[in-house]
Order: sequence, then C-alpha cells, then structure tokens
Amino acid sequence: MTEVQGGLHGPEMRRAITAAAIGNFITWFDFAAYGFLAVLLGQIFFPSENPATSLLATFAAFGVAFLMNPIGGFVFGRLGDKVGRKKILATVIILMSLSTFAVGLLPGYATIGLAAPALLVTLRIIQGFAAGGEPGGAATFLVESAKRGRRARTVSFWHCSSYLANAAASVLILGLNAALSEAAMFEWGWRIPFLIAGPLGLVGLYIRLKLSDTAEFERLQASGEVSESPVKDALTASRRQILQVVGCIALQAAAFYFIFVYMETYLQSEVGFSFGLASASTVTCLCSAAVAIFVFARFSDRYGRKPVIILGAVSSTLIVYPAFMVFATGNVPAIVVAHAAMGICLAMFMSASGAAMVEIFPSRVRYAGFSIGFNISVAVFGGTAPYVATYLIATTGSPLSPSVILIVTGVMAIVAAATLHETAGRKVDARVAAEPLHRDPITVGE
Repeated sequence: MTEVQGGLHGPEMRRAITAAAIGNFITWFDFAAYGFLAVLLGQIFFPSENPATSLLATFAAFGVAFLMNPIGGFVFGRLGDKVGRKKILATVIILMSLSTFAVGLLPGYATIGLAAPALLVTLRIIQGFAAGGEPGGAATFLVESAKRGRRARTVSFWHCSSYLANAAASVLILGLNAALSEAAMFEWGWRIPFLIAGPLGLVGLYIRLKLSDTAEFERLQASGEVSESPVKDALTASRRQILQVVGCIALQAAAFYFIFVYMETYLQSEVGFSFGLASASTVTCLCSAAVAIFVFARFSDRYGRKPVIILGAVSSTLIVYPAFMVFATGNVPAIVVAHAAMGICLAMFMSASGAAMVEIFPSRVRYAGFSIGFNISVAVFGGTAPYVATYLIATTGSPLSPSVILIVTGVMAIVAAATLHETAGRKVDARVAAEPLHRDPITVGE
C-alpha cells in the first residue's frame, strides 16, 4: 500500500466536494442555460428584424457578466484570504442563486420595453460579480482539503460539476422544447431553468454553512499569518503566478464556453443541426469530458501537473482546425465524434490545471491570487468567446473563422504552461512559493 498524505477523509471529504461542486453547478447551469436559450432570449429581450443583430446583443449581455468577474475576484478573493474560505463561499452562492432566480421572473421587451434588457443586464452584472468569487473559493477549499496525492482528482469533481451543469441544462431545455409548444416556450417555458436556481441555492447554502473552514486557513489564523492585504500581497509577491494563471486559463476559458456552450448555437446556425441533434452532440461531448477528466487527473497526481497540462494544451490546439473541417462536412456521426474529441482534449488540460493553478500560490494569498488571474482570463477570453465567434462568422462569412480563437488561446496556454514549476506532491502551505522548486519525495496514488 502506498502513502497518501494529509487531507480530509470519508464523509468529511464528500461534504467538501459536494459543497464546492453545487455552487459551481449553479453558476454554469445558469450560464449554459443562457447560452442554449440565446436565440429565444434574443427575441424576448433584444427583438430585431435582423436575427444576427439580436443574437449579438444576447451574447453581449452574456459577456457583460464576465466583465464583472475580475471585480468579484478582487473583492471576494481579498475577503476569502482574510475571513476564511467557508464564509465567502456561503456569500457568493446566495448572490448567484438569487440573481439567477430573478432572471426567471423578468418581463420581456414586449411588456416593459427597454427596461427589460436593462434589468437583464443588471442581473447579469450581479451574477458576474458573484461568479468572480466562486472558482477561487471552491478550488482553494478543495486543494486545502484534499489528500496530497489526490488533489487533481479531488479538484476534478469541481470541474466535472460544470460539465454536468451544462449537460443538465441542455437536457432540460431539450425536454422543454419537446414538451411545450413554441408559444409556451416563448411565454414562460424559458423561465424554468433560471427559477431552478432558487431551491438549488438553498440546498447549497445549507451544505456550505455546515462545513468547517480548511485546516490550512485555521493554521494561518492560529499562527497570525493571515494577510492583512491579500490582493496587494498577491500582486506584489505572486505576479509571476498570476500571469501563469492568466495564460493557462485563457485556453480553458475560451474553449469551455466555445465547446460546451456556443457550439450548440453554432451547430444549429452554421451546420444546420436541429435543436435536438445539437443538444445530443453537446451532451455526448460533456459526458465524454466528465469521464476523461478523472482518467487524466490520475495521471496528473501520479506523474505531475506540467506534462499533463502541456499535452492537454497542445492537443486542444492541434485538434481545432481539423474538427472545424469535419463540422463543414455535415456528416452527423463524424461531427459528434469531433465535438466529443475537442471536449476530451480540454478535459485533459483541465484535469491538471485546476489543482496546479491553486497550488502555485502560498496559502495566505491563495484565494486572492488564483481569483485575480482566473477571473481576468475568463473575462477577456471566456465571456467574449461566443460574441467574437458570432462576429467573426458575420464579418468573414467563413464558418471556420472561430477556430482562430482556440488556436490563439491554445498557444498562450502552451507558453504559460512551459514556465510552470511542478507542484504535484508538494505540501500546500503558506511557504509553498518560497520552497525549492522540486517535488517532495512522496509516493502518490492509491
């Protein structure tokens, strides 16, 4: 039997995973539902004689939430390193679930005119602000709670919850479209995915309030090492790590929204898939990624973060253009396979990036440092991906043009990953950034 050091055990670890995953699930269930309903929401909130204009306005409202992510990351990252991971995780799930629930109550443009899109954008801003505090808190909580030799696998549950959220949103909307008439879907059916956030948020809040804070944060408090200015300290002493996160997450952010959210719209508008067929392709892709991420996470825990991240970034970059060539053929089985292959390549990257991007920061600025880098990258490269893809197609006339987004961010991730030092097997504590840059001589795995 090999050694796996530290971390929570049994029911405590399962509660920690559930607490982290449920907030992430709500966040991405909402974002996925918005993306999958983009065409319909455009008609309800941004009516226009030109469908492309309406869709662009819808995706602009989608992207505005991501512009608030860095602000939320700064605010909640600072608080998470000062008052604890648990309290901030409870706060952000309240904000996220309430603002998402409120979207489901909004009247449309036909009822209150310009106030409808204004209210939608306002709620998207609140969602973006709350979402800025979610990834840093959840990932930090899991890394600090996990056994040393299983951190990538543990954090992969958090990533997997986003895949499942997208799949659940797609299946739900597919079911609603099948069960309801077009008129009913337009009048009230679209509200259901957003209203679900209310009860889910209450469950998530209850679970998060039942948690204790991480042992590492409690150690910081006991030793008086809690940072008084986490954001300032992170920007001063961990600039390199923040830039590494920005570079690596550029690919993850752009590819995630493109492959798992925008692609459903792309397959309908550019390839000619029906809504059901596009949804089936997306769900197949998500399920493939959900299985693959745990396979690659085991490799990351055993052989290191860096090789898995680089291999994932390279494969995600190289597969893009061939996949788009397959999409252009119109061959349904081939398109579904190509879509799933893109998801699996991204899952390979994410299987190691989730743990690695947290582990590179010392614990006294971990929440803030990771949140700053992650949310800047998501705001710049993630939230804008659907809009930029739609704009590229509209201006160039080429359905292959969106591939440029993933190729550029893929190259950025490869360069950033090449500068990383290995963190698998290393202790996660306040001194991690100052330790010699080598792996601890421990045996990981089961």
